[in-house]
Amino acid sequence: MDFKQIEAFINVAKFKSFSKAADATFLSQPTISAHISSLEDELGVSLFNRNGKEVSLTPSGSIFLEYATNLINTRDNAVSKLSSFSTSIKGSLTIASSTTPCRFMLPRFIKSFRKIYDKVNYNIKEGSSTNVLNMIISGESDIGFVGETVNDKRIQFIKVAHDNLIAISNISTLPKDISLDLFLKQDFILREKGSATRSAFKTFLEKSKIPLGEINIVAQVNSLEAVLQFVKFGLGVSIISEAACADYINAGIIKKHNIENVNIKRDIYMVTFKNRIMTPQGKAFYEHIINNYALPL
Repeated sequence: MDFKQIEAFINVAKFKSFSKAADATFLSQPTISAHISSLEDELGVSLFNRNGKEVSLTPSGSIFLEYATNLINTRDNAVSKLSSFSTSIKGSLTIASSTTPCRFMLPRFIKSFRKIYDKVNYNIKEGSSTNVLNMIISGESDIGFVGETVNDKRIQFIKVAHDNLIAISNISTLPKDISLDLFLKQDFILREKGSATRSAFKTFLEKSKIPLGEINIVAQVNSLEAVLQFVKFGLGVSIISEAACADYINAGIIKKHNIENVNIKRDIYMVTFKNRIMTPQGKAFYEHIINNYALPL
């Protein structure tokens, strides 16, 4: 059973004639007759009484007409809905993001996007870079933002920003300009495993041939705000995004330290799952980021 057969049946029932149904649909009468015969064979019933030029529905045909009409209406509604879905930019967009891009870059991205598409609303999921990548892989989110890449051929990374990592403390005895050796002797507050900030710091230590286990980690926390509060109360030092703590530094709540001959940088990436079909709003947001913020890899 296909829609051509069902449409032929509805038109014959409407016009009470095979020839009139053929004229109305710009088909030949044999084609209409073939559609009806195939449909009757498949259903195992006669749908029309064929008495002379005018035909009428059998009891079985009368029952089937209601279902046939509903099937065509459902198809037309689905086509209309999908057509609207594919051409309009509105509805909900889920974006997963690690802490730094979520709080200090994503608002700027969304503000510029809303100037063009103001009927999109957002479901923002903040988590570690590992959690963000898991949400992208699982399909929970079409688009994510993270501070590191992984070797996974299923995932596409687009560089969208640079980020400086700086040393911070609220320890009055530590000088603003400090040696790496003295800084590493302090108690440390670090983000949890899976954090891109922690990963960037760990990579720096490895390049400097300093095992992470040699520093004294007094607390591992799972949020940026917790890092700032622990440092604020003088419980230790940390390495953190400069953008993330600028307000605290400017307000004199914590101190920024310049570590001699140390410059830790990382990049921020938009991440998507390759070859997955996005919603119209997701695709529009993706293209907006590509066109306005993408940086060379």
